[in-house]
Amino acid sequence: METLNSPTSTDWKVLWQDDFDGPRGAPLDRDRWKVITGKPWAAGIESYADDTGHLSLDGEGHLRMTATHSEEDGYVSAWIETVREDFVPAPGGALKIEAVVKTAPGLGLDCAMFAWANRMRHLGETEPLQGWYLSGELDIFEVVNSEPANVYGVVHSPECHQLPSLGMGTATATPDGRPLSEDFHTYSVVWTRDPDSITWYLDGREYLRLTPADTTPKGWLFNQEVFVGLLVVVGSPGGPVMPGEPDPAAFPTTMLVDRVTVAEVAPPA
Repeated sequence: METLNSPTSTDWKVLWQDDFDGPRGAPLDRDRWKVITGKPWAAGIESYADDTGHLSLDGEGHLRMTATHSEEDGYVSAWIETVREDFVPAPGGALKIEAVVKTAPGLGLDCAMFAWANRMRHLGETEPLQGWYLSGELDIFEVVNSEPANVYGVVHSPECHQLPSLGMGTATATPDGRPLSEDFHTYSVVWTRDPDSITWYLDGREYLRLTPADTTPKGWLFNQEVFVGLLVVVGSPGGPVMPGEPDPAAFPTTMLVDRVTVAEVAPPA
Protein backbone atom coordinates (compact mmCIF):
# COMPACT_ATOMS: atom_id res chain seq x y z
CA MET A 1 0.00 0.00 0.00
CA GLU A 2 1.25 3.49 -0.83
CA THR A 3 1.74 6.06 1.89
CA LEU A 4 -1.38 7.83 3.15
CA ASN A 5 0.26 11.02 1.94
CA SER A 6 -0.10 9.93 -1.70
CA PRO A 7 -3.13 11.39 -3.49
CA THR A 8 -2.75 8.74 -6.23
CA SER A 9 -2.94 5.70 -3.95
CA THR A 10 -5.34 3.01 -5.14
CA ASP A 11 -6.64 2.68 -1.58
CA TRP A 12 -8.79 5.83 -1.72
CA LYS A 13 -12.53 5.20 -1.52
CA VAL A 14 -14.80 8.01 -2.73
CA LEU A 15 -17.12 9.35 -0.03
CA TRP A 16 -18.64 12.21 -2.00
CA GLN A 17 -18.18 13.59 -5.51
CA ASP A 18 -19.67 15.92 -8.07
CA ASP A 19 -18.49 15.89 -11.69
CA PHE A 20 -21.02 18.51 -12.84
CA ASP A 21 -22.55 16.53 -15.68
CA GLY A 22 -25.75 17.98 -17.06
CA PRO A 23 -27.16 20.19 -19.82
CA ARG A 24 -25.80 23.65 -20.51
CA GLY A 25 -27.40 26.28 -18.28
CA ALA A 26 -28.67 23.76 -15.72
CA PRO A 27 -28.46 24.86 -12.09
CA LEU A 28 -26.27 23.37 -9.40
CA ASP A 29 -27.29 20.10 -7.73
CA ARG A 30 -28.95 21.32 -4.51
CA ASP A 31 -28.77 17.87 -2.93
CA ARG A 32 -24.99 18.27 -2.90
CA TRP A 33 -24.48 22.03 -2.61
CA LYS A 34 -25.82 25.08 -0.83
CA VAL A 35 -25.33 28.56 -2.31
CA ILE A 36 -24.18 31.53 -0.26
CA THR A 37 -25.78 34.85 -1.20
CA GLY A 38 -25.63 38.49 -0.24
CA LYS A 39 -22.67 39.95 1.61
CA PRO A 40 -21.52 37.25 4.06
CA TRP A 41 -18.75 37.49 6.59
CA ALA A 42 -15.35 37.00 4.85
CA ALA A 43 -16.52 38.53 1.56
CA GLY A 44 -14.36 41.05 -0.27
CA ILE A 45 -15.86 44.00 -2.13
CA GLU A 46 -18.28 41.65 -3.91
CA SER A 47 -21.71 40.29 -3.11
CA TYR A 48 -22.88 36.79 -4.01
CA ALA A 49 -25.81 35.69 -6.16
CA ASP A 50 -27.82 32.51 -6.68
CA ASP A 51 -28.71 32.56 -10.35
CA THR A 52 -27.57 30.81 -13.52
CA GLY A 53 -25.69 33.92 -14.65
CA HIS A 54 -23.22 33.32 -11.84
CA LEU A 55 -23.62 29.57 -11.21
CA SER A 56 -24.53 27.02 -13.88
CA LEU A 57 -23.37 23.93 -15.71
CA ASP A 58 -21.68 24.50 -19.07
CA GLY A 59 -22.93 21.28 -20.68
CA GLU A 60 -19.38 19.95 -21.01
CA GLY A 61 -18.95 18.54 -17.51
CA HIS A 62 -18.00 21.78 -15.74
CA LEU A 63 -19.52 24.18 -13.25
CA ARG A 64 -19.24 27.83 -14.25
CA MET A 65 -18.61 30.18 -11.30
CA THR A 66 -18.77 33.66 -12.81
CA ALA A 67 -17.94 37.05 -11.33
CA THR A 68 -19.57 40.08 -12.97
CA HIS A 69 -19.49 43.85 -12.68
CA SER A 70 -22.15 46.44 -13.43
CA GLU A 71 -22.76 50.03 -12.41
CA GLU A 72 -26.01 49.02 -10.75
CA ASP A 73 -24.86 45.96 -8.77
CA GLY A 74 -21.11 46.43 -8.47
CA TYR A 75 -19.13 43.20 -8.26
CA VAL A 76 -21.20 40.03 -7.93
CA SER A 77 -19.69 36.56 -7.66
CA ALA A 78 -20.36 32.92 -6.70
CA TRP A 79 -19.83 31.00 -3.44
CA ILE A 80 -20.92 27.39 -2.88
CA GLU A 81 -20.51 24.93 0.00
CA THR A 82 -21.17 21.23 0.38
CA VAL A 83 -24.45 20.38 2.10
CA ARG A 84 -22.56 17.69 3.97
CA GLU A 85 -20.68 19.04 6.96
CA ASP A 86 -19.32 15.84 8.49
CA PHE A 87 -16.08 15.26 6.61
CA VAL A 88 -13.18 14.29 8.90
CA PRO A 89 -10.53 11.55 8.75
CA ALA A 90 -10.98 8.71 11.20
CA PRO A 91 -8.18 8.32 13.78
CA GLY A 92 -5.46 6.37 12.03
CA GLY A 93 -6.95 7.12 8.61
CA ALA A 94 -6.85 9.84 5.99
CA LEU A 95 -9.16 12.11 4.01
CA LYS A 96 -8.41 13.52 0.55
CA ILE A 97 -10.13 16.70 -0.63
CA GLU A 98 -9.48 17.34 -4.31
CA ALA A 99 -10.72 19.57 -7.11
CA VAL A 100 -9.92 19.89 -10.81
CA VAL A 101 -10.28 23.58 -11.60
CA LYS A 102 -9.45 26.22 -14.19
CA THR A 103 -9.26 29.38 -12.12
CA ALA A 104 -10.71 32.69 -13.33
CA PRO A 105 -8.33 35.19 -14.93
CA GLY A 106 -8.18 38.84 -13.94
CA LEU A 107 -6.30 41.05 -11.52
CA GLY A 108 -8.08 41.52 -8.22
CA LEU A 109 -9.44 37.96 -8.01
CA ASP A 110 -8.80 35.35 -5.32
CA CYS A 111 -10.10 31.91 -6.39
CA ALA A 112 -10.22 29.57 -3.42
CA MET A 113 -11.35 26.23 -2.03
CA PHE A 114 -11.58 25.88 1.74
CA ALA A 115 -12.77 23.61 4.55
CA TRP A 116 -14.34 25.07 7.69
CA ALA A 117 -15.37 23.22 10.83
CA ASN A 118 -19.14 22.86 10.89
CA ARG A 119 -19.38 25.10 13.96
CA MET A 120 -19.23 27.95 11.42
CA ARG A 121 -22.79 26.98 10.44
CA HIS A 122 -23.97 26.82 14.03
CA LEU A 123 -22.51 29.95 15.62
CA GLY A 124 -25.52 30.91 17.71
CA GLU A 125 -24.46 34.06 19.58
CA THR A 126 -20.76 33.59 18.74
CA GLU A 127 -19.28 36.47 16.76
CA PRO A 128 -18.19 35.13 13.31
CA LEU A 129 -14.51 36.06 13.65
CA GLN A 130 -14.30 34.26 16.99
CA GLY A 131 -16.15 31.28 15.53
CA TRP A 132 -13.71 31.22 12.64
CA TYR A 133 -10.75 31.24 15.02
CA LEU A 134 -12.25 28.26 16.87
CA SER A 135 -13.06 26.34 13.70
CA GLY A 136 -9.78 26.71 11.87
CA GLU A 137 -9.62 27.09 8.10
CA LEU A 138 -7.96 24.69 5.71
CA ASP A 139 -7.37 26.24 2.28
CA ILE A 140 -7.06 23.48 -0.29
CA PHE A 141 -6.04 26.11 -2.80
CA GLU A 142 -5.90 29.86 -3.02
CA VAL A 143 -4.92 31.44 -6.35
CA VAL A 144 -4.47 35.20 -6.06
CA ASN A 145 -4.11 36.79 -9.46
CA SER A 146 -1.46 39.30 -8.47
CA GLU A 147 0.71 36.12 -8.55
CA PRO A 148 -1.08 34.26 -11.37
CA ALA A 149 1.31 31.26 -11.57
CA ASN A 150 1.25 30.59 -7.82
CA VAL A 151 -1.08 28.50 -5.69
CA TYR A 152 -1.06 28.83 -1.89
CA GLY A 153 -1.80 26.10 0.61
CA VAL A 154 -2.69 27.64 3.97
CA VAL A 155 -4.19 26.90 7.37
CA HIS A 156 -5.65 29.55 9.68
CA SER A 157 -5.99 29.25 13.44
CA PRO A 158 -5.23 31.30 16.59
CA GLU A 159 -1.55 30.31 16.55
CA CYS A 160 -0.84 30.56 12.82
CA HIS A 161 0.37 34.11 12.18
CA GLN A 162 3.13 33.74 9.60
CA LEU A 163 1.24 35.27 6.66
CA PRO A 164 -0.45 38.69 6.47
CA SER A 165 -3.79 36.85 6.55
CA LEU A 166 -2.97 35.28 9.96
CA GLY A 167 -2.21 31.97 8.33
CA MET A 168 0.56 29.40 7.94
CA GLY A 169 1.50 28.01 4.55
CA THR A 170 3.42 28.54 1.36
CA ALA A 171 3.05 28.75 -2.41
CA THR A 172 4.27 26.76 -5.35
CA ALA A 173 4.35 27.84 -8.99
CA THR A 174 3.56 26.07 -12.23
CA PRO A 175 6.76 24.55 -13.66
CA ASP A 176 6.67 26.73 -16.77
CA GLY A 177 5.45 29.88 -15.01
CA ARG A 178 2.18 29.96 -16.94
CA PRO A 179 -0.86 31.40 -15.11
CA LEU A 180 -3.00 28.76 -13.45
CA SER A 181 -6.04 30.28 -15.17
CA GLU A 182 -4.78 29.05 -18.57
CA ASP A 183 -5.62 25.40 -17.96
CA PHE A 184 -7.20 22.89 -15.60
CA HIS A 185 -5.09 21.82 -12.62
CA THR A 186 -5.63 19.28 -9.86
CA TYR A 187 -5.52 20.73 -6.34
CA SER A 188 -5.33 18.14 -3.55
CA VAL A 189 -5.02 18.00 0.21
CA VAL A 190 -4.39 14.81 2.17
CA TRP A 191 -5.40 15.15 5.83
CA THR A 192 -4.41 12.44 8.30
CA ARG A 193 -5.15 11.88 11.98
CA ASP A 194 -3.09 9.93 14.50
CA PRO A 195 -0.52 10.86 13.33
CA ASP A 196 -1.81 14.31 12.37
CA SER A 197 -0.69 16.02 9.18
CA ILE A 198 -1.97 18.02 6.22
CA THR A 199 -0.17 17.74 2.87
CA TRP A 200 -0.83 19.86 -0.24
CA TYR A 201 -0.33 18.90 -3.88
CA LEU A 202 -0.49 20.69 -7.22
CA ASP A 203 -1.07 18.22 -10.07
CA GLY A 204 0.14 15.39 -7.83
CA ARG A 205 3.33 17.18 -6.78
CA GLU A 206 3.71 17.74 -3.04
CA TYR A 207 4.63 21.30 -2.07
CA LEU A 208 3.69 21.69 1.60
CA ARG A 209 3.26 19.47 4.64
CA LEU A 210 2.25 20.71 8.10
CA THR A 211 1.91 18.88 11.42
CA PRO A 212 1.04 20.01 14.97
CA ALA A 213 4.77 20.46 15.58
CA ASP A 214 4.72 23.39 13.12
CA THR A 215 2.33 25.35 15.32
CA THR A 216 1.12 24.67 18.90
CA PRO A 217 -1.54 22.44 20.49
CA LYS A 218 -3.82 25.47 20.58
CA GLY A 219 -3.09 26.17 16.92
CA TRP A 220 -3.86 22.69 15.55
CA LEU A 221 -7.65 22.64 15.26
CA PHE A 222 -7.81 20.12 12.45
CA ASN A 223 -9.66 17.27 14.11
CA GLN A 224 -13.17 18.64 13.60
CA GLU A 225 -15.89 17.71 11.10
CA VAL A 226 -15.87 20.12 8.15
CA PHE A 227 -17.76 21.26 5.09
CA VAL A 228 -16.04 22.31 1.87
CA GLY A 229 -16.53 25.53 -0.11
CA LEU A 230 -15.46 27.13 -3.37
CA LEU A 231 -15.68 30.81 -4.22
CA VAL A 232 -14.31 33.66 -6.30
CA VAL A 233 -13.43 36.65 -4.12
CA VAL A 234 -12.98 40.13 -5.62
CA GLY A 235 -10.55 42.59 -4.04
CA SER A 236 -10.16 40.61 -0.83
CA PRO A 237 -7.85 42.12 1.82
CA GLY A 238 -7.61 38.74 3.59
CA GLY A 239 -5.66 36.52 1.19
CA PRO A 240 -2.06 35.35 1.55
CA VAL A 241 -1.00 38.26 -0.69
CA MET A 242 -2.86 41.33 -1.91
CA PRO A 243 -4.92 40.54 -5.03
CA GLY A 244 -4.48 43.86 -6.81
CA GLU A 245 -7.14 46.31 -7.93
CA PRO A 246 -9.84 44.73 -10.10
CA ASP A 247 -10.48 46.21 -13.55
CA PRO A 248 -14.22 46.36 -14.32
CA ALA A 249 -13.40 45.88 -18.00
CA ALA A 250 -12.05 42.37 -17.23
CA PHE A 251 -15.49 41.17 -16.12
CA PRO A 252 -17.32 38.86 -16.53
CA THR A 253 -14.71 36.25 -15.66
CA THR A 254 -15.30 32.59 -14.90
CA MET A 255 -13.78 29.80 -12.81
CA LEU A 256 -14.52 26.36 -14.27
CA VAL A 257 -14.80 23.43 -11.87
CA ASP A 258 -14.47 20.01 -13.50
CA ARG A 259 -14.71 17.80 -10.42
CA VAL A 260 -14.77 17.92 -6.61
CA THR A 261 -14.02 14.72 -4.70
CA VAL A 262 -13.78 13.76 -1.04
CA ALA A 263 -12.23 10.31 -0.50
CA GLU A 264 -10.95 8.34 2.47
CA VAL A 265 -8.51 5.67 3.49
CA ALA A 266 -9.87 3.83 6.50
CA PRO A 267 -7.61 3.12 9.48
CA PRO A 268 -5.99 -0.33 9.64
CA ALA A 269 -8.30 -2.97 11.04
